[in-house]
Amino acid sequence: MTSAASSPRSAGSVRRRTSVCAVVVALGVFALYRATLLPGLDFGDTASFQEKAGSPIILPRDGYPLYFAIANAVLGLTHAEPAPALNFLSALEAAAACGLLVVVAAELSGSVAAGVGAALLFGVSYTFWSQAVIAEVYALHMVFVLLTLLLLLRWQRRPTTTRLAVFFAIYALGFGNHLTMILLAPAYGAFLLLAAPGGWRMMLSRRVITLALVCAVAGAAQYAWNLRGLWLLPHPPDRIVDGLWAFWSDVTKADWRDTLVFTVPRSMLGDRAAMYWFDLTQQFGIAGPLLALAGVVQLAMLDRNRAALVILLYVATVTFAFSYNVGDTHVFYLASHLMIALMTAPGAASLARFSGRAMPVYGLLLAVYAGGRAYSDLPALDRSHDTRPSDTLTDLTAGIDSQHAILLTTLNWQVQNGLAYFGKLKRPDVAYARMPDVLDHVRALVADNVAINRRVLLTTRARDDLKRAYGPLFELLPDLPMIGAPLTLREIVSATAPGTRYVLCILKPTKEHVIDRDDLALAMRGLTHRESTSIPEADYVVIAGTTGEPPVLVAGSNRPFASSIRVGTVPVDIRMDSWLAADTMRRMGFGHVVAARRHTLTMERGISFVAFSGDGRPLKTAYFASIFAPQMRFAIDARAMVE
Repeated sequence: MTSAASSPRSAGSVRRRTSVCAVVVALGVFALYRATLLPGLDFGDTASFQEKAGSPIILPRDGYPLYFAIANAVLGLTHAEPAPALNFLSALEAAAACGLLVVVAAELSGSVAAGVGAALLFGVSYTFWSQAVIAEVYALHMVFVLLTLLLLLRWQRRPTTTRLAVFFAIYALGFGNHLTMILLAPAYGAFLLLAAPGGWRMMLSRRVITLALVCAVAGAAQYAWNLRGLWLLPHPPDRIVDGLWAFWSDVTKADWRDTLVFTVPRSMLGDRAAMYWFDLTQQFGIAGPLLALAGVVQLAMLDRNRAALVILLYVATVTFAFSYNVGDTHVFYLASHLMIALMTAPGAASLARFSGRAMPVYGLLLAVYAGGRAYSDLPALDRSHDTRPSDTLTDLTAGIDSQHAILLTTLNWQVQNGLAYFGKLKRPDVAYARMPDVLDHVRALVADNVAINRRVLLTTRARDDLKRAYGPLFELLPDLPMIGAPLTLREIVSATAPGTRYVLCILKPTKEHVIDRDDLALAMRGLTHRESTSIPEADYVVIAGTTGEPPVLVAGSNRPFASSIRVGTVPVDIRMDSWLAADTMRRMGFGHVVAARRHTLTMERGISFVAFSGDGRPLKTAYFASIFAPQMRFAIDARAMVE
């Protein structure tokens, strides 16, 4: 730790060196994120951010007013398409977080080199990297976590009212991006009480409490934008109290809190613990957590208050994520991963002191370790060529325009969000509506469209909804000519030339999707030319080889695994990068196939198939029983309606 007694000239030199290293690290990781950036649209929450950005109206349910304010400013200045612009913005914010991490880690360890190593380790960690290349709120959230932590440490060094006010203001501002800033409050509050120069009573003085309340009110004022949106709806609240209640319920996701927060069944706690260890080693390997543990011990020896601060931050954030029964638990561990990365810096410093070697040596070793992990994960995390969401929606809307057809949909919410963006910005000529929104008056809707010679098309689940509600009233015909993609795995396999390299992955699907076992069996016979191959009954299954020959790999497991094989002369790495018992959403995919160091296939739940060339280039990719599966469409034969 930098000595408080250091001369001003020495302290200034350290600050300049730290700042330069922070900028260099930020630029370096930004170049990495830029090279692996998602080029456009994604599904899920990302699509929702991409679609709403630029709008002057956001609703309480949308949340994140600061995120949208920054996004709107960027779009207003650049006039860029929202999807790639917001992906790019995430990369910038993630790079800024890594730069801040250098400064905070150097402050905690007293070593700039160790700070650089810690920042690089976090910057290339699997989950953070995956969120840095798409439109998401987590990169900016890490900026606020690090910035408030830095301000708090700087206040400890020189506890002035001005520094305390800046800390309160930035902490309050962070709530406009993500409400999980509240998880930091216990640790921050305890640290202020413990580190107050006049004792803990100083923090309870009228001046400090007033200052905190003013900043809190100012931070909460960001959500006036969301509140205003309620009164711009077609049916605004009748009373202010009704609007405030609706606002609070939506902003805080009251329905989610009741069903998801601290609702993990006791029977799943063991699985959650195993999932956490898998997730932790996925980010840092085993060496990272061990080094962080050494760092906690080192920090506790130097400054117990700072050690308590970091420990409390880790405990609060990891406890919340551990108990949060949601389909993307892994992203909520990010703040706890940040604490572990921070602690690797004092961990490296402790090794230097123990061995008697110069601190930069261990900082350099930490940076080299981070570089090795980046080299290993780079092919899997590269989304620069991932156009699957746009391709899926292009196939879904093929042949549809508002003059000749309307599409009624019942889709997975992730795909529906993607369609909202796609229909708004890519294909505004496509007329579509959600079947649940029109089901009560669908007969009139059909009649109106028939009157203007416009066909009514339905997705498969929309057809099922219609049949349940109206029975035989409507006659439905397959709309196959408009679907470009083959609809069965067997068709894909039959079109694949003998001797072609392939990997077939079968991951346990979500409840809304069902694998066609007969089609899978026929496809396997086609791949092996009637060779008998037993498919393991497991959550994770992979089969690899060349068509017309027995597979070189048939593996199955109920836990994620990795396997390195050769298909012909091509080296192939198969990575199961998810925990299916907890993960229903993985923006980065649930696993990856890397052939000849090229990203060849992103696995999804359900069936994922790829045929590839000798250099790892995908020749044919297909998904079934997943959100990327080809959608069959149906047309209503209005003339055959039962009167």
